[in-house]
Amino acid sequence: MEAIFDRKAVFKFGYHWVGDEEESAEQVEFVRRLLYLPVGSKVLVPFCGPGWYAHELSMWGFQIVGTETVPSFLQEAKNRGQRLGLSTLFLQADPLNLPFRDEKFDGAVLIGNRFGMTGDELTDFEFLRELARVVKPQGRLVAALPHRDGLLNSFRERDWETMMDERKMLIARKWDATTGQMWEEWRDAETSQNTRLFVVIYRVYTLTELTYLLRKAGFTPVNAFGNFMGGELTYESRWMLVQSVKE
Repeated sequence: MEAIFDRKAVFKFGYHWVGDEEESAEQVEFVRRLLYLPVGSKVLVPFCGPGWYAHELSMWGFQIVGTETVPSFLQEAKNRGQRLGLSTLFLQADPLNLPFRDEKFDGAVLIGNRFGMTGDELTDFEFLRELARVVKPQGRLVAALPHRDGLLNSFRERDWETMMDERKMLIARKWDATTGQMWEEWRDAETSQNTRLFVVIYRVYTLTELTYLLRKAGFTPVNAFGNFMGGELTYESRWMLVQSVKE
């Protein structure tokens, strides 16, 4: 059995939270409105994964740059962009050391739980501060992240998921209230010589906690929603969409 505990190694097996490809167009419609930017604006999409959201934003006329740490995701994003005839730029980059000059982008979009998988709360803050460095003053950051209260409200100790390589994985979860972390053990549903086991640990935030980090990094939160239709953020909301402005 192959046991994997390194966060970056986990990414290459397809563990990421990028929503549903078929729903990305509908979700991006609301994200686009929260960006409140004119056509042609430069927008950064860190942790872009296979590029679903980056491509949708590009179709709206934005100049999109997606960054990613996983080569397989980057290649999939580039291939899909070529098929769609889009000019979206995808780069492999360290999220804590983005290869861009200060104040290059008019805005940024952050979608998924890989923000919480960068490490601990301090590392997440450093990432937000790096985003603030490359976004122009008064530029907007739209973050669509898992909402702690909503996740706990629908918490399931056992579940299953299909990976990018079509393997079915059994998931055992444990919530650590002292650190605000979700612990997940992923194991192959079918036993074989190449049975895979890995552990995923990611930080899940409340709006209060995220607001503190955003303000400390240089962003001012101005709106928060509980879904991609502008619904109220409640204890049942699995997503929280936070619109912030660079100070």
